[in-house]
Amino acid sequence: MAFEKLTNNLKGLTDNGQEYAKVTAEYYKLSLFKNGMRGLVSGANLALRATFGLIAMMFFSIGLSIVIGESLDSLSAGFFIVGGIYLVIFFLIFLFAAKPLETMLLKKYSKLAFSEDSISKASPLAPVVTNKADTNERI
Repeated sequence: MAFEKLTNNLKGLTDNGQEYAKVTAEYYKLSLFKNGMRGLVSGANLALRATFGLIAMMFFSIGLSIVIGESLDSLSAGFFIVGGIYLVIFFLIFLFAAKPLETMLLKKYSKLAFSEDSISKASPLAPVVTNKADTNERI
Protein backbone atom coordinates (compact mmCIF):
# COMPACT_ATOMS: atom_id res chain seq x y z
CA MET A 1 0.00 0.00 0.00
CA ALA A 2 2.77 2.45 0.90
CA PHE A 3 4.75 1.31 -2.14
CA GLU A 4 1.73 1.91 -4.37
CA LYS A 5 1.25 5.40 -2.89
CA LEU A 6 4.94 6.19 -3.45
CA THR A 7 4.69 4.95 -7.04
CA ASN A 8 1.64 7.15 -7.67
CA ASN A 9 3.41 10.16 -6.17
CA LEU A 10 6.49 9.57 -8.34
CA LYS A 11 4.29 9.17 -11.42
CA GLY A 12 2.48 12.41 -10.56
CA LEU A 13 5.81 14.14 -10.03
CA THR A 14 7.04 12.94 -13.42
CA ASP A 15 3.83 14.10 -15.09
CA ASN A 16 4.07 17.48 -13.38
CA GLY A 17 7.71 17.83 -14.45
CA GLN A 18 6.85 17.04 -18.04
CA GLU A 19 3.91 19.46 -17.97
CA TYR A 20 6.12 22.15 -16.47
CA ALA A 21 8.74 21.65 -19.19
CA LYS A 22 6.07 21.81 -21.89
CA VAL A 23 4.50 25.00 -20.48
CA THR A 24 7.93 26.59 -20.04
CA ALA A 25 8.89 25.82 -23.65
CA GLU A 26 5.60 27.29 -24.90
CA TYR A 27 6.10 30.40 -22.78
CA TYR A 28 9.59 31.01 -24.11
CA LYS A 29 8.45 30.46 -27.70
CA LEU A 30 5.72 33.07 -27.25
CA SER A 31 8.12 35.43 -25.50
CA LEU A 32 10.67 35.04 -28.30
CA PHE A 33 7.98 35.67 -30.92
CA LYS A 34 6.72 38.76 -29.07
CA ASN A 35 10.20 40.26 -28.68
CA GLY A 36 11.09 39.37 -32.26
CA MET A 37 8.00 41.12 -33.57
CA ARG A 38 8.72 44.16 -31.42
CA GLY A 39 12.20 44.32 -32.92
CA LEU A 40 10.87 43.85 -36.44
CA VAL A 41 8.27 46.59 -36.03
CA SER A 42 10.86 48.94 -34.51
CA GLY A 43 13.27 48.19 -37.35
CA ALA A 44 10.61 48.78 -40.01
CA ASN A 45 9.59 52.03 -38.33
CA LEU A 46 13.22 53.16 -38.18
CA ALA A 47 13.79 52.22 -41.84
CA LEU A 48 10.72 54.15 -42.94
CA ARG A 49 11.68 57.25 -40.97
CA ALA A 50 15.29 57.04 -42.17
CA THR A 51 14.20 56.73 -45.80
CA PHE A 52 12.02 59.81 -45.73
CA GLY A 53 14.57 61.71 -43.65
CA LEU A 54 17.33 60.92 -46.13
CA ILE A 55 15.18 61.96 -49.09
CA ALA A 56 14.38 65.27 -47.39
CA MET A 57 18.04 65.76 -46.48
CA MET A 58 19.09 65.04 -50.07
CA PHE A 59 16.77 67.72 -51.48
CA PHE A 60 17.87 70.18 -48.79
CA SER A 61 21.52 69.46 -49.56
CA ILE A 62 21.05 69.93 -53.30
CA GLY A 63 19.22 73.21 -52.73
CA LEU A 64 21.88 74.44 -50.31
CA SER A 65 24.64 73.45 -52.74
CA ILE A 66 22.98 75.39 -55.56
CA VAL A 67 22.51 78.48 -53.38
CA ILE A 68 26.14 78.40 -52.18
CA GLY A 69 27.38 77.69 -55.72
CA GLU A 70 25.44 80.59 -57.24
CA SER A 71 26.74 82.97 -54.59
CA LEU A 72 30.32 81.86 -55.39
CA ASP A 73 29.67 81.78 -59.19
CA SER A 74 30.67 78.10 -59.25
CA LEU A 75 28.10 75.34 -58.76
CA SER A 76 30.77 72.72 -58.21
CA ALA A 77 32.25 74.73 -55.33
CA GLY A 78 28.84 74.74 -53.64
CA PHE A 79 28.59 70.95 -53.91
CA PHE A 80 32.14 70.50 -52.58
CA ILE A 81 31.45 72.80 -49.62
CA VAL A 82 28.27 70.90 -48.67
CA GLY A 83 30.15 67.61 -49.09
CA GLY A 84 32.91 68.92 -46.83
CA ILE A 85 30.33 69.91 -44.21
CA TYR A 86 28.96 66.36 -44.26
CA LEU A 87 32.48 64.92 -43.91
CA VAL A 88 33.15 67.11 -40.86
CA ILE A 89 29.83 66.03 -39.31
CA PHE A 90 30.66 62.37 -40.06
CA PHE A 91 34.06 62.58 -38.37
CA LEU A 92 32.61 64.37 -35.33
CA ILE A 93 29.98 61.65 -34.95
CA PHE A 94 32.60 58.96 -35.49
CA LEU A 95 34.88 60.42 -32.83
CA PHE A 96 32.48 61.58 -30.14
CA ALA A 97 29.01 60.06 -30.52
CA ALA A 98 29.63 56.31 -30.87
CA LYS A 99 29.56 55.44 -27.15
CA PRO A 100 26.64 57.73 -26.16
CA LEU A 101 24.63 56.46 -29.14
CA GLU A 102 25.29 52.85 -28.15
CA THR A 103 24.26 53.58 -24.55
CA MET A 104 21.07 55.32 -25.65
CA LEU A 105 20.07 52.47 -27.97
CA LEU A 106 20.80 49.81 -25.34
CA LYS A 107 18.66 51.62 -22.77
CA LYS A 108 15.79 52.14 -25.19
CA TYR A 109 15.65 48.61 -26.54
CA SER A 110 16.27 46.91 -23.20
CA LYS A 111 13.25 48.77 -21.82
CA LEU A 112 11.30 47.65 -24.86
CA ALA A 113 12.34 44.01 -24.55
CA PHE A 114 12.12 43.68 -20.78
CA SER A 115 9.12 45.87 -19.96
CA GLU A 116 6.61 44.80 -17.31
CA ASP A 117 3.85 44.12 -19.85
CA SER A 118 6.05 41.53 -21.52
CA ILE A 119 5.94 39.41 -18.37
CA SER A 120 2.90 37.22 -18.68
CA LYS A 121 0.68 36.07 -15.85
CA ALA A 122 1.14 32.57 -17.20
CA SER A 123 4.84 32.59 -16.57
CA PRO A 124 6.70 29.32 -16.21
CA LEU A 125 7.20 30.18 -12.57
CA ALA A 126 3.45 29.86 -11.92
CA PRO A 127 2.46 27.00 -9.64
CA VAL A 128 2.56 23.65 -11.36
CA VAL A 129 -0.66 21.62 -11.29
CA THR A 130 -0.40 19.08 -8.52
CA ASN A 131 -3.01 16.52 -9.35
CA LYS A 132 -3.81 14.66 -12.57
CA ALA A 133 -7.46 15.79 -12.66
CA ASP A 134 -6.39 19.45 -12.81
CA THR A 135 -3.99 19.10 -15.77
CA ASN A 136 -6.67 20.13 -18.28
CA GLU A 137 -7.56 23.25 -16.32
CA ARG A 138 -5.17 26.15 -16.76
CA ILE A 139 -4.82 28.95 -14.28
